[in-house]
Amino acid sequence: MARINLRSFPRGLLFLPFLLASCAVMFVGKYDPVTDAAVQSLAKETEIFIADVVQGSRSYGESAQFYRDAEGSLRAMELRAGLYEKNETELQLIAKLRESFKNLRTSHLEIGSFRDREAEPVRSLLRSLLHHQLSKKRSAGVSALGAGS
Repeated sequence: MARINLRSFPRGLLFLPFLLASCAVMFVGKYDPVTDAAVQSLAKETEIFIADVVQGSRSYGESAQFYRDAEGSLRAMELRAGLYEKNETELQLIAKLRESFKNLRTSHLEIGSFRDREAEPVRSLLRSLLHHQLSKKRSAGVSALGAGS
């Protein structure tokens, strides 16, 4: 078995693992529990809404308030997300989600009740936003069980 001669290593390299372990590099914005809760709430409300429309029990006229509320929620999330540095990914997801809701609203207005597959872009972006929040929560060291998830 080969032995490592510690004297042959430059002294700085010996401390490199300790230095790297103590550095916290942030690649995403700070975790915000208010935004996280808003995303979770919007996801739940959207799933209930989609189920009602798919079952044919909710017309566009009955849904107009939901679309306004969803747009308001997304704008509020966007305002809040804009307050934090390194939050470009979250802002992009919110912008794409707003556009998907707009497309879903147009489909609902023009064709009436829609099917699950017409709602999939909205669901997909909500999943991405939920996953993003969960990643931020984990990187902040917040317990997923203790923080209402």
